[in-house]
Amino acid sequence: MPKKGKTILIAPNSFKECADSVTIANLIEKNLKKLSDYFLIKKPISDGGDGFLEVCKINYGLKIIKYKISTPYDNTKILCEVGYDEKNKIVFVESANVLGLKVIPKPRRHPVKLSSKGFGDLLLALKIDIESNKIFVDKVIVGIGGTGINDLGLGMCSRFGLKLYNKFNEELEIIPENFSKATRIVWNKIKLPFKINVLTDVENPLLGKKGATRTFGKQKGLTDNEITKIEIGFNKIANILKNNKLYDPSKELSGAGGGLAAGFQIFFNADITQSFQFISKIIKSDIINSADIVITGEGAFDSQSLMKKATGSILQVFNNRHIPIFLCCGKIDRKIIGSLNIIKPIQLIDYFDNEKDAIKHYKKGLELACSEIINVIGN
Repeated sequence: MPKKGKTILIAPNSFKECADSVTIANLIEKNLKKLSDYFLIKKPISDGGDGFLEVCKINYGLKIIKYKISTPYDNTKILCEVGYDEKNKIVFVESANVLGLKVIPKPRRHPVKLSSKGFGDLLLALKIDIESNKIFVDKVIVGIGGTGINDLGLGMCSRFGLKLYNKFNEELEIIPENFSKATRIVWNKIKLPFKINVLTDVENPLLGKKGATRTFGKQKGLTDNEITKIEIGFNKIANILKNNKLYDPSKELSGAGGGLAAGFQIFFNADITQSFQFISKIIKSDIINSADIVITGEGAFDSQSLMKKATGSILQVFNNRHIPIFLCCGKIDRKIIGSLNIIKPIQLIDYFDNEKDAIKHYKKGLELACSEIINVIGN
């Protein structure tokens, strides 16, 4: 038996299409209760994607405010929750609640036709509430991740007057399939009554082989031909902006959120924060130093997980400390974990006949995974 007082840190990210990180952490804690000789510390994490707002609610005691915004795919409206930290005058926004796959029905997941206009609606609504003294806000923190759009944030800016024109001086609908036709952009810089800070789930550039479109386009639903066309369009937009001195070309633009982060940088002078810095505020050094075992994970663990995403950041921290880690995920690309200090990689899909069943019965999968963890620790 282990010595009394050993500590297990439970720090999962969200499992997409199953549950947010808070729910996952609660289930793991519940199934490990029989480990009476261990202290369980529960710290669900987020890299800005799905579940970001839930993590912020736990850590900052937020008041939830709802705004009506446009969907990415047409002019229908949805209610979007944001978190208001009244004491510190901060609003927290989860981009997945605005533009994520969870708000885009599968038949409408065609990124060449999707727009970030809903984010423009949200920023305008916040601006109105602040200027009318309904709320008092100095900063808006946007968690970017899990988005289904790939439009460089131009749709968002259309709500503030941005327009695109082709060589015939015809106004273009602001969706990605039209970006390669653009020859002129009309944009007047605006000043919002708050500073925007963007928390990104990945560290990759806007353009190129490792850029937003080529890295994440397929998982959003883009074909190879569409990826090529959007990359051309992004380059064209960037050149027009640069030639018209609408942004500083020396500034490195983020590829997070289908270029949404870059849009915030270009058009609203936003600051970029990597998810690791956010996670460090949640999991403080005393918790890191006290942990004897770590349980982390996410829905699908692959090479993208190591691009400064939340789970990858946890692995980096505790591999450096040589702390044993259980990586519990829906599915795992085992080719990339050989060099990591992981006691046991556990994928829920192994307990079921197929991925669909693993997603549907994730609670049972986590129960079985925790049984494995208990057996390993007991031996």
